[in-house]
Amino acid sequence: MKKLQGFEQIGFKINKEHACAYGVVEGYQFVVNFLPQQRQYTLMATLKTENETGVMTQYLDSLDKGNIINWTIYKDNAVIVNLKNHKELDVYAMQKIMQGIALTATQNGYVQCCRHCGEETTIYPVTVNGNIDLACEKCLAEFTSQQPPIKEVNLPLGIVGALIGSVIGVAVWILIYQLGFVAGITGFIMAVCCFKGYEMLGGRIDKKGVWIAIVIAVVMLAVAEMLCLGIEIHSLYSEYYDISFFDAMSVLPTFLGESEIISAVLGDLAFGYVFMAVASFSYIKNIQKRVNTEGVIERLG
Repeated sequence: MKKLQGFEQIGFKINKEHACAYGVVEGYQFVVNFLPQQRQYTLMATLKTENETGVMTQYLDSLDKGNIINWTIYKDNAVIVNLKNHKELDVYAMQKIMQGIALTATQNGYVQCCRHCGEETTIYPVTVNGNIDLACEKCLAEFTSQQPPIKEVNLPLGIVGALIGSVIGVAVWILIYQLGFVAGITGFIMAVCCFKGYEMLGGRIDKKGVWIAIVIAVVMLAVAEMLCLGIEIHSLYSEYYDISFFDAMSVLPTFLGESEIISAVLGDLAFGYVFMAVASFSYIKNIQKRVNTEGVIERLG
């Protein structure tokens, strides 16, 4: 099933910015959240009953945990079903699950409520710092008033942190290269270390930090390749001449003028950059979403 495809067909509204869909099924408000990194969906409704006997939990436990459903839970007034993004999953399969929950709720005296305050009132789909939820107007106002100020980023320290993190990636690239391999996973490691370093010393990751970490990761991957070439030159000529590693690095431009060598270097870098881009895409996209939604508390519908 493609991301949020077809929800209009069951009367739901789609919010592409926050990757969710929401609507009413048999009188109960539901919200469906798409989790891109895990390639999963979660659907949620908020329900309570005065005489809780465990009926809802028993019903959820009875659902087939096969090709579609990963897990289910009913806790703190929230019914949550986690779904695999399987080829058999479509909006009608989701609608059937929601209809089953709604029917069980109606037959056993469950009413819609705010899962935070427990009041039987109108609830709305909301986003709180990137988390999709269901809440009433009163609780949403409380979330907003209690939201702590966003921490300022120390840009210079963030850059230093990204550079320090990149050193780990450089070391991994060189180590694997010395073993006779060029492993694309090191490109991903380089990117992750840059982001983590920026966040640790900068205080948090921000929009500038995303681009700074990416640029540093790209540059330092090239630096790692140049260091590997310098090590090879030193290893080869130190058997015949008294040269230092710095001497070997100083003659890099001459060696890079050789078509065979520059072709090999560019091949290594292309492999590293392609794997960095492919493997890091979801990771970076998730960070961008976190950055863009940090401090954002709003009603969606």
